[in-house]
Amino acid sequence: MLGYFILILLQQIAFQFIHNNDLLYPVQTILNLLGAISLIWLTLHFKYKNKLEEKKAVIWQSLLWMLGGVIIVLTVQRVLLWFETAFLQQPVISENTSQLMAVAGKYPYYLLVIVFTEPIIEELIYRKVLFGNFSYWFKPWQTALFSSLLFALGHGDGHFLTYTAIGLIFCLVYERTGKIQGSMATHILMNLLVLLLN
Repeated sequence: MLGYFILILLQQIAFQFIHNNDLLYPVQTILNLLGAISLIWLTLHFKYKNKLEEKKAVIWQSLLWMLGGVIIVLTVQRVLLWFETAFLQQPVISENTSQLMAVAGKYPYYLLVIVFTEPIIEELIYRKVLFGNFSYWFKPWQTALFSSLLFALGHGDGHFLTYTAIGLIFCLVYERTGKIQGSMATHILMNLLVLLLN
């Protein structure tokens, strides 16, 4: 799964050198859809469970954690964006978010990538593989911090604290629900709400 994620990252880097945007975004959308579907298939086909998935939360608790996670993420995001702009001189708007908004404005089908495929891929890699699976060898807080730092670096703009905190919240939702689908749903809802709010 990690190897597949590296291929997706390399594909995204390679496509940045293509100057014909009319080709770039349709191909990226198709590749991301295929990537998300492939990773979901791998997850379902190989029913390996890490120690975070051994405990099962009841459905109503999982729903509370997912919905609460969205509220917490949006609140923490606002507070940390304020802190980063006021004290760290970061721009008010995330470069990552503004780029995605611009792309989605011109290529509406790219919303599939923003709302669905990226959250699915990121949750399977950063939360299930890096946080969940590495928890066998390290303490959960260490792997949560490590995966969240990589999550922040992967978004490639200056709002490092914000993205790290968001990653930590997704780790918490995954740990509390015992299901990667919990953090996926939280991530998907957050991306959808950020798009609607912007």
